[in-house]
Amino acid sequence: MEGVLLDIDMFTSPVTVLLGLVLLAIGVCGILLGHMADEEASGKRIFWAESPFTDVSVIETPVEGVPYRLAA
Repeated sequence: MEGVLLDIDMFTSPVTVLLGLVLLAIGVCGILLGHMADEEASGKRIFWAESPFTDVSVIETPVEGVPYRLAA
């Protein structure tokens, strides 16, 4: 039983924890890129500088006729 507890300490080293976090980040990025690729394959245009969670189908129209005040 003591051998099992001593072997558990091997998995809690800082290097192992950091490598686990790196693998988790790679997995999350892969899922997000896959989601964006599915949206792009369905016909939506993806702007790569935007967040993958924003709705890119909404087109904002520029505001016209706004009076600009001159500085004093």
